[in-house]
Amino acid sequence: MTISDTMVAPDKAAMPCQNELPLVSVVCPVYNEADSLPELVRRLTATCDGLADRFRWEFILVDDGSRDGSQAIATGLLAQEPRLVVIELRGNFGQTAALQAGFDHAVGDIVVSMDADLQHFPEEIPAFLTEIEAGADVVCGWRHQRQEGIIRRWPSRVANFLIRRISGLDIHDIGTTFRAYRREVVQDFLLLGENHRFVPVFAKAHGARITEIPIKNIERPHGQSNYGISRTLNVFIDLFFLYFFTHYIDRPIRIFGKISLVAAGLGGVIGLVLMFVWLVHGVPVVRDHSGWFILAVMLLLAALQVLLTGIVSEMLARMYYTKDRRPYALRAVRRAC
Repeated sequence: MTISDTMVAPDKAAMPCQNELPLVSVVCPVYNEADSLPELVRRLTATCDGLADRFRWEFILVDDGSRDGSQAIATGLLAQEPRLVVIELRGNFGQTAALQAGFDHAVGDIVVSMDADLQHFPEEIPAFLTEIEAGADVVCGWRHQRQEGIIRRWPSRVANFLIRRISGLDIHDIGTTFRAYRREVVQDFLLLGENHRFVPVFAKAHGARITEIPIKNIERPHGQSNYGISRTLNVFIDLFFLYFFTHYIDRPIRIFGKISLVAAGLGGVIGLVLMFVWLVHGVPVVRDHSGWFILAVMLLLAALQVLLTGIVSEMLARMYYTKDRRPYALRAVRRAC
């Protein structure tokens, strides 16, 4: 046995088999990010190559109907980065659908989601993975020093406060998409509408252990933001759904039944008072108190309608839990040869 054999053999024995290393899937929705993609992939590659002794990697870019050539640039990057996967959707389905498409095609043991506009720093991915290795199921980024304008910062702060109160989830920043998940958590939910911002709430509902880490946040270096004040208003509207989801998603008859009981109770009380006035005082209540009479009838009818709506919602909820539909349509999935 030569000296070189003696030195090399122990090192080889100590190194884990490459196929035994955990696989990390980095999912990035892309919409008109042509200027950012080359630098994004370069920084992802540099960051993840530094962790090659601990993890295997795949980078998934989901083009959500970009109109600036992002798809062509992403496809061109396949020749430079063999771990890259480019998913092309048939149209602009929205960030939530793009994330879901990425989650569906990610095969990693750990899934990291982040924006492609370079507001999220790929260099911070190791910190997320450290928390996952420490036992967390979901690690959320916390933009503790946001650099965007006040129009985005303050509505987001109010929305985060309300979401914490409704959901009971005690993290500072529920809106950012820079997160890391164990694969089994990602498989537990189906994202629809614009509900990607509520993923930590959905994960909590499935019993996930959730933590957060502070992340850097800057103004996007390229292009224009796809977010506006209308998105912020949508968040406040979605809070009604969030309350329903966290308390009644698997038993909607409960909330509709409560509303029905309140309406029926008010209508019944008004009706009984009118009946007492008619029987005791002989007042023709239908004529003299027609407004109260109509209100009582409408409340009773409304109670019946709300109850029937609750029954239908209960049936729909059960159908939801037995169906597996996706909120997007694929055009192609391309991988490096």
